[in-house]
Amino acid sequence: MSAEFMLLALTLAVTLPVAARDTAAVHGVYPATRSGSALDRVMRESAVKAEKMRLYLQPAMRRNGIDMWIIMSREFHPDPILDLFGGYGITGWYGHRNAYVFYDPGGDAPLESVIFGTHQSDHMLQFFDRIESYSEEGLKPHLREYVHLVDPDRIAINRSRTVSMADGVTAEMLAYLEDAVGEPYASRLESSELLIFDYVGIRTDAELKIETEASWRTWNILKRAFSNEVITPGQTSLMEVWGWIVDEWKSQHLEFNFPPDLTIHRRGVDDGLSASSDPVILPGDIIHVDFGVRLMGLVTDQQHLAYVLRPGETAAPEGLQEAFRQSVRVGQMYAEELKPGTSGVEVKENIERRARDANIDALIYGHTQGNWVHGVGARTVFDWPDRYGIFAGKPVKTREFWSIEFRTLTAIPEWGGQLVPMAREEDAWVDDDGKVRFISGPQQELWLIHSRE
Repeated sequence: MSAEFMLLALTLAVTLPVAARDTAAVHGVYPATRSGSALDRVMRESAVKAEKMRLYLQPAMRRNGIDMWIIMSREFHPDPILDLFGGYGITGWYGHRNAYVFYDPGGDAPLESVIFGTHQSDHMLQFFDRIESYSEEGLKPHLREYVHLVDPDRIAINRSRTVSMADGVTAEMLAYLEDAVGEPYASRLESSELLIFDYVGIRTDAELKIETEASWRTWNILKRAFSNEVITPGQTSLMEVWGWIVDEWKSQHLEFNFPPDLTIHRRGVDDGLSASSDPVILPGDIIHVDFGVRLMGLVTDQQHLAYVLRPGETAAPEGLQEAFRQSVRVGQMYAEELKPGTSGVEVKENIERRARDANIDALIYGHTQGNWVHGVGARTVFDWPDRYGIFAGKPVKTREFWSIEFRTLTAIPEWGGQLVPMAREEDAWVDDDGKVRFISGPQQELWLIHSRE
C-alpha cells in the first residue's frame, strides 16, 4: 500500500460524521481496547492532524495576512507547536537545528511546506511536501536560499509575550534565524500568535470524535473512583483514590495531561483537606477531584463531586443538595452565555451578574482546551494583561473545545452555616450554530458513596 493511499484511508476512517452520543458514550463504556493498538492511535492522530493542516492552515494564513510561517526547533528543545505537525515523526527526533516552513504562494497555488533539517522520518511527508537535509554546511544556506527565492512580505515566527504555545523560539534560535535570512527579511518577522489562535481553534469532526471518547473515558474513570468500587469510608485514604485513578488511566493507555487533584470538604474544617496530608475519607465528607487525560493529542479537563453517606442516609443533607443545584444552574448560565463573538471577560461578567441576581455566589474562570489543557482561544477570566495577556479579550468562536469551569460558594445550614465550595468543570464544545454542547455529562447531582451500617 502506498504512503498516499494509506494516508487517504486513515483520513477517511477518522472523518466520518460524529453521532450525537452513541450507546457506548451514553453509558461511559470505553474499554481500554477501544482505540486500538499504540500504532493505530499514533497513525490515527497523525492522519487527523495532517487532514486539518491541509484543509485549514492556508486559509488561516490568508485571514491573518501571513505569507510564510517559520518554526525553528532543535534537539532537546522542541517548539511546542510542532506537535500539531508531526512531532517526532514516529522514528525520528527534532534534529540538531531544524526549520519547518509553510509558505503561501498566493492565488490558486496550494500551500508549500518544507523541512530544512536532520533526522526526519518519511512519516513527516504527511505534513510536508519535502524534506531537505544538510551536512557540514549547516541549515543557514538552505533556509536563506528558500526565503530569498520566494520573497515573503510577512513572516510569522513563534514569539509571544503571553501565549506560551506561540513562544517556542529561543533567544539563540531567533538570533540564528535573523542571521540566516538576513535583511530585509529579518525585519519582516512578526508574532504567530494570531495565526495560531485562528488555526488551532477550528475543530474538525475527526477531532471531535477523539475528544468525545477521551471525555467519556475521563468521566467513567472518575465516576468509578468516587464509588464503593474504590472507596470504603473510614478506611480508604485520599492518596489511595489518587493512586487508583493514576493506575486506571495508565491501564487504559491514556496519555498524561495532568495528575488528579483531590480535596475533602468536611464539616468543622474551614479549608479543604488536600491529598498531601492523606486524610482518610469519612462519612459526611464531600470529595472533589480535578483531572484530565490526553488521547491522541487531545485533552480533557473535568471536576466532579461526591458525598459520602452517613450510615442510614440515602441522600446528602438538603443544604448540600441545594448547593449543588446552584452549581447546576450556574453551569446552565455558562452554556447560555458562551456565545460566538463575545469576549471571554464579557462572558465571565455576564454569568457572574446573572448568578448574583439569583443570589448565588459564583466565580467563573473557564477556558478553551484541546491540544493543551489551557487552550489557544478565549478565557472567561479577569482582564489582567500581565497574567492572561490577550486571552481575556479574545472572542468565543464556533467549533472550539471548552472547559466549562467555575465554582459556587454556599452556606450549609446543616454544617452550622459553613461555606462549602462546589468547584465544577465539564468538557464542552461550541457547535456550528453557536450552541454549547456538553461532550460528556454534565454532572447533574452529587454522586453518592455508601457507608457500612
